[in-house]
Amino acid sequence: METQKRLGIVIGIGNQKGGVGKSTNTVHIAAALGEKGYKCLIIDLDPSAGSTKHLGIPPEAFIGTLELLTTEETPQSLAITPDEEPLPTNVSLIPARTELIELDKILSKFADKTSLLKRPLQLARPDYDFILLDTAPNAGLTTTVATYSAAEWFLLSAFPEPLSVGGLNEALKDIVDVRSRVNPGLEVLGVVITATDLRSNLWLEVDEVIKTNLPGRGFQTMISRAIEISKLAGKGKTIFQTKLAARHPVALQYRALASEIESRTRNREAFLAGTLKPIDVSAYNVTKSTTPELQAVNG
Repeated sequence: METQKRLGIVIGIGNQKGGVGKSTNTVHIAAALGEKGYKCLIIDLDPSAGSTKHLGIPPEAFIGTLELLTTEETPQSLAITPDEEPLPTNVSLIPARTELIELDKILSKFADKTSLLKRPLQLARPDYDFILLDTAPNAGLTTTVATYSAAEWFLLSAFPEPLSVGGLNEALKDIVDVRSRVNPGLEVLGVVITATDLRSNLWLEVDEVIKTNLPGRGFQTMISRAIEISKLAGKGKTIFQTKLAARHPVALQYRALASEIESRTRNREAFLAGTLKPIDVSAYNVTKSTTPELQAVNG
């Protein structure tokens, strides 16, 4: 199994506003893909270390992203694996810590911010199917610039609220700018609407922004708001590492979302041409018209 050719697909995940579920999406998408047998690497590029904390890794306990970007350390030498820590199946992590905010002071003033991830990703691709880059909610931060410049896909995370829509619009503008100047191969993989309560119509505003600005880039799957996810984040676990994994609606939703991501990334040309048929998510019972309301809903 370890000698098989890996896909080496790189996906940046973010929004130009914090608190919209990007780290939650990063770790759960990785866990869902890992459950399907794909080998995944999360590179936490946010000084707030959202993915690192969500996976139960103390941010100051390991070297990680800072060293990846400033030394000759390799992704393989820095990655924490499920054999070493209680991470989801097939998911490894290069953690972040608060010192990452000092990256610009450590780098040479002549360093090319747009190419910082080029070497690490080149080294990581042969060993992983999916490499997920959890970005900071700041387009000007060096790690975010590097992500936009190096990724082949960008997955936007949005909450059903006005501020999230504003951040989504800013991120779309940044992606258009990056495509024209640095990385013409960067494509929007889609927009994940997270923390959705179908008893409210707020999600419709986000859905309308997607249909207007990114036709064909919405997902059939939305992620419901659930108290359990926040509780598990505080315990350093994903829902896939608990007994809830088999039956909880959010676990089913992330499985469906992972299947949509798998289909789009593995059939890139057809997806970008608009000829890729949507996958059947009926087995997960999570389409927009049938997303089950959760018993435990915040607010």
